[in-house]
Amino acid sequence: MTSTGPFLVAGANRPLGALIALDLAARGLKVVATRRHPDAELDARLHQAGIEIAPLDLTDLAAVRALAPDVSGVVLTPILSISGPAAHAFSEGGVERGVVFSSNNVAIVGADPVYDRLRAAEADVLASAPGWAILRPTMIYGYPGDGNLSRLLRMLGRLPVFPRLGSGEASQQPIHVEDLARLAAALVANEWDASGILAVGGPQILSHREMIATARRASGRSGIDIPVPLGPVRALVSLVTALGLKLPLSPAQLARVDLDKAAVAPADIPASLQPRITPEEGLARLAADLEL
Repeated sequence: MTSTGPFLVAGANRPLGALIALDLAARGLKVVATRRHPDAELDARLHQAGIEIAPLDLTDLAAVRALAPDVSGVVLTPILSISGPAAHAFSEGGVERGVVFSSNNVAIVGADPVYDRLRAAEADVLASAPGWAILRPTMIYGYPGDGNLSRLLRMLGRLPVFPRLGSGEASQQPIHVEDLARLAAALVANEWDASGILAVGGPQILSHREMIATARRASGRSGIDIPVPLGPVRALVSLVTALGLKLPLSPAQLARVDLDKAAVAPADIPASLQPRITPEEGLARLAADLEL
């Protein structure tokens, strides 16, 4: 049976985990936020919200099993290929409600070592923790280190002529980190009664070309896009990678450029929880955070 103890959020030193912990605390729930690396500014914010902070290494499965009987539910924000064993241990310890994170790319990309590991981890959670939710978000953005749209905004700020790879027609459906945190908190708190695989994306689907135009408006920089055929770029990147040199884009990333990335078989999200931060708003906020 699930405990009546606090909710545990692992990975609270990162924006997603911190936002989930704060959302749960705002609901009046007792929350323990765990992380491996302290952050004085963020820790102070969590303490102010009444959240207990504790260290936890999710690879220490003995420590995870010891915690399991004392928590009501868990949210493990590290990607499921990393957090999967801990999810299994929590479930074995009696935690009936948990949320873990996979990727929408699992449903898009074929055979690939990264996504093969995610598929295997999803299968394990589905088999061992039937009441748990596996969120498959599309591209997550909304904080300076997101590695996707923050990088695009910086590049647009530097390059008046932007090399746009591929056709520009592939669909994108980015989800803002705040919207994703709300969904995860609602799931573990049983406000959203759903389990299994849940694909989620933002409120708007844009083409790659439209995404660049939206990001350009957010950055306040004018410029033009020059389409670049993928074939020659793939050949060059493969050659350079074979020589042992690192580039901003890997061959695997290039292979996904022209794939549609909107949420595949999207989850039925209650109206009150629907993602609401549009790319226009989210990118404008991100550009301000980046001081562009």
